[in-house]
Amino acid sequence: MFNKKPKYKIKPDYQRKNLKNPFFANQKQGITKLWKWLVFLSIVLAGVLVWFLFLSEVWAINKINISGLTRIDEAEIKKIVFSSFDEDYFLFFSQKNIFLFNKDEVLEKINSNFNFSRVEIQKIYPHTLKIVISERPYAFIYQEGNDRFFASKDAYIIKEEPVKDEDLDRYFLLENKSQAVYINQNNKIVIKSEYLDFVFALNDNMPKYPDFKVERYIIDQELNSLTVKFKDGPQVYFNVKNDAAEQLVDLDLVKKEKIGDNFSSTQYIDMRFGKMIYIH
Repeated sequence: MFNKKPKYKIKPDYQRKNLKNPFFANQKQGITKLWKWLVFLSIVLAGVLVWFLFLSEVWAINKINISGLTRIDEAEIKKIVFSSFDEDYFLFFSQKNIFLFNKDEVLEKINSNFNFSRVEIQKIYPHTLKIVISERPYAFIYQEGNDRFFASKDAYIIKEEPVKDEDLDRYFLLENKSQAVYINQNNKIVIKSEYLDFVFALNDNMPKYPDFKVERYIIDQELNSLTVKFKDGPQVYFNVKNDAAEQLVDLDLVKKEKIGDNFSSTQYIDMRFGKMIYIH
């Protein structure tokens, strides 16, 4: 009788032997190469996209449409826009590109050079700018010393055109002799609204009295006072706190009943104290 030796299954000791699987190694190298190619392609695609969006002539502004101008040459506005194209972004990029064009910056430059009531800039892709401008209409002529400027009804000075003598037949003249009234850095006349409102109210009612020919309105140092110098007539002092139309009615009555033909030789008429009217 024979004793059978037990069979033992010997397992390989991977810890003591340096065994490698070439299949896994090749797979790992393949994944590494694939990632390198993906990164490379991503960088190339990003570069192509940046070039197409920010450097390609496809998006370069080459057309500027301007509407609303009547007194200013379009070339003056375009000059400001073109000057912004020279301001580079990170050395390589330009505001000529419609994506990089800074509307707010150009709007600020236009408004600092011209006193428009409204300016809008719209980008029309791929390469057009649309600029809509509203000019302030002339309302009167403002004078300080020997300087005369056109001004709007909301008290902004308009310096685009010089005032000519013949313009005085179309717009009334408001002369400032008060230190409290001045032109600020935004080209706006700093004046209490009640003064300007009174001047317009008085001027609107003047056509009812053909005999009254206004030479100029004057703001002086007197509080609540507006002086009107009439052509071939006296200076008349009005109270800006009182109704303009009623004061003109009283002035017309005084002229007809008290002064008559001596209106041109009268030095002044003071209307500032209600029904107490002083004549000299």
